[in-house]
Amino acid sequence: MARELQVAALAVGLHLVANLAHGVPHLAAPVPLATWQWAFVFAVVVLAPLVAFGLLWHGRPRGGAWLIAVSMAASLAFGLYFHFGVPNPDHVDAVRAGPWHRPFRTTATLVAAVDAVAALVGLWLVSEAPDSPVGVGR
Repeated sequence: MARELQVAALAVGLHLVANLAHGVPHLAAPVPLATWQWAFVFAVVVLAPLVAFGLLWHGRPRGGAWLIAVSMAASLAFGLYFHFGVPNPDHVDAVRAGPWHRPFRTTATLVAAVDAVAALVGLWLVSEAPDSPVGVGR
């Protein structure tokens, strides 16, 4: 399980760094979020991956793996919908031309790419979990 922990740490770490990087132009532009969106970001984007890694670290591989997979997929869906989907203040095209336009677009794209890979890592972790019926177990 040591290799799985390392991969999970890398996925969760990159996810958090990418989202922190995106938060800078988000706040500087500024791009407003509704209260429920901030709650989603805190609970699903920030807290859930940390809890998931904690579960993995403390010997709960199946629960931790599923929580990584689901939280990363939910984060990806949220970002794709609001950054690239429906017109709204959080859409990459809604940020006016200026110093924060390119960083906002670039970091939104980075977050989407990292979250897609992290969701796949979560599914891989599910298949590798010792108590998982999906994988052969190790």
